[in-house]
Amino acid sequence: MTPKKKIWLSACSALALAMASAEAAIVQSSGNEEQSSITYARTLRDRPLDEYIQRSRAAATDTRDESDFTDNYADDIGDGLFFAPGVQINGLDIQEPRIAIRGFSYGNNQHRSTVAVYRDGAPVTDVHGTSNTSEIDLQSTKSIKIYRGVANLREGGDNLGGAVNFVSKTGRTARQGLTARAEGDASMDGKPAGQAHIAIANGKEASALDYYLSATGVYENGFRDNNRRSSQQFHGNLGYRIADAVSTRLFIDIVNSKTELAGGLEPGLALSDPQEPTPPVTLGPLFPGGPVFNLLDGARQDDFARDIREGRVASNTRFSLLGHDIDVSGHYTRREVTSPQIDFAGFIEEEGSEWGVRTQFERVMPVFGRELMYRAGGSYATGRQDSDRFENIEGARGDITANTQHRSKNISGYVQGFYKPFKKLVVDLGAKFIRVERTLTDLEDDDTDDRSFTGISARAGAAYKLLDTIEVYTSVSRAYEPPSFYELIAEDATSFSGLDEQDSFTIEAGLRGSFTDWIGWDIAYYDTDVENEIINIADPSSFVNSDVFENVDQTTHKGVEAGIDLNFFPATMRRRDAALTLRNVYNYNNFRFTDADPLGSIDGNRIAGAPLHLYRGELRYAVNDRWFAAVNLSYTRGDHFADHLNEVSVPTGAVIGFSAGLALSENIELFASGENITDRAYVGGVTPVLSQNLDNARIFTPGAPASFYGGLRYKF
Repeated sequence: MTPKKKIWLSACSALALAMASAEAAIVQSSGNEEQSSITYARTLRDRPLDEYIQRSRAAATDTRDESDFTDNYADDIGDGLFFAPGVQINGLDIQEPRIAIRGFSYGNNQHRSTVAVYRDGAPVTDVHGTSNTSEIDLQSTKSIKIYRGVANLREGGDNLGGAVNFVSKTGRTARQGLTARAEGDASMDGKPAGQAHIAIANGKEASALDYYLSATGVYENGFRDNNRRSSQQFHGNLGYRIADAVSTRLFIDIVNSKTELAGGLEPGLALSDPQEPTPPVTLGPLFPGGPVFNLLDGARQDDFARDIREGRVASNTRFSLLGHDIDVSGHYTRREVTSPQIDFAGFIEEEGSEWGVRTQFERVMPVFGRELMYRAGGSYATGRQDSDRFENIEGARGDITANTQHRSKNISGYVQGFYKPFKKLVVDLGAKFIRVERTLTDLEDDDTDDRSFTGISARAGAAYKLLDTIEVYTSVSRAYEPPSFYELIAEDATSFSGLDEQDSFTIEAGLRGSFTDWIGWDIAYYDTDVENEIINIADPSSFVNSDVFENVDQTTHKGVEAGIDLNFFPATMRRRDAALTLRNVYNYNNFRFTDADPLGSIDGNRIAGAPLHLYRGELRYAVNDRWFAAVNLSYTRGDHFADHLNEVSVPTGAVIGFSAGLALSENIELFASGENITDRAYVGGVTPVLSQNLDNARIFTPGAPASFYGGLRYKF
């Protein structure tokens, strides 16, 4: 049986199980309290300190609840991170959001690195360093955990930006029974879009068994030409509590995603004709009436696209032994990617699999009369990928240009301790060992190239509780990140480049908490010095927006990341069974080259890609679980450069949206949302280059025009 057939057989089996379980899920009662999903937005003010800091971790962490995105048309992971301080979503194309944390992860044109992505603790970022974020279904997500910098040694430390973990709904945390959701788009240009979602959940508190199964289908005809998407995603997890201290959970994910990509545009076209996909490059006419020569094809001619078929099985088992809480996890993933690129990049076909295991030991014990919690763990992952490249003949495979095999192995081990020398003070120390091995085999020439990277990440911090609801913290940390496989082969698919690993040293301090019923906040300042940061300088000799990476000696990333939520007139609103909230996120991004060798005279320049000031906010009025209305704003200001020479700027300004919801009954809810309701022409994302004036590269992704969405939820 072929791997593709195995994936689809698993999908059919899982869907059959869902249908067989539907009746039981509907008729069985639940010990969980039933609530409408239209609720007050869960703000920073509502969260106790231990939700932020997890045993007073002295680091910048955040948890975004599903209430942040469940009442909007949320079709990619960027919609779930709108209220996350320190995070910027840099759009590349339809269903192609790029997560950037503290200025890291802007460089890659298509693949993601520097920010690791997980689902339920199992890596979505593959063993080679690539993250296909379209594999995550936001509708089946309960919460999103964000670890900025070296905030968490288990999921982080080997990525300069940090890590994001998408936590799935389970039979114990999801709305019980059978629920369905359907949404549609009424965009200004009349192109259709929509998604449908169905889920089954069951899990009594007293029951040993719980399960959650969901399926989501999305169709979107983007506002640009050659920009259509259809995807089908299945997620399921089954939990079993063997005893009070022993539990296990099995996760299954299946994804079939087909996406046409419009590609980037030059600055002028991005605002004047944003519907246009990447155009061909022509020469002529050299004289009136003369011929026009087609030098390079565009996205439409080459059928620029990316199709992904993925199947993943993961497990997590927790138990106690000899006074330790032990966590053992594993995953197996098989993935196929087919991607016609533009011109010289050719037609790419990749097929591969990986597997990995992770474990963690944790114990709380008294030392000198004070509490010590220590944890230790490690991970091992290995994978192989066959990667073939062909000439792209109008979207079809031509002659083969490269036949290679990629192999990667990641090994890590960490230890961390949290000690309370005083009642209100917690000190934490930790270190992580990292080893990455990458092997490239050119099957045509039977030639093998190896690179290995070994390093240490570490952190030390302290958190002090000023009041029961207010805490201050500070930390120093070192992060170590090897180059991804894609970065090593970006210039030549058959041999590794000489890129070196990246190192960073960070000092950060923060204040978080709440005061009275009016305000909650999470504010942090960080100062990161980076050695050998990998940046994208593109290729000045090529018309194609190909990635060319280079280490630069020294850069600095300084900034402020703040989340401040205000709850207006709480006493008055409680009497009305209502809430009026203003949620605010502000990022100050001061990222510069301090020693840009070997790139020449750009010392002191801003690192391109991030605006100096970024604000996101929402004003919401909610009447219990009956209805709500909200208006939101995303606003950029200050220097925002597209190139590292700081010659070409990205336009800044405001993008306004809204959302609203109405519960018609206990079982039926309506909701609506709008994006860019003023129909402003803006740039949704940019992939920086060294000199945009020299390259005239197609690196700008236009933002979507005014779009309006409506949806319906029904609980059977």
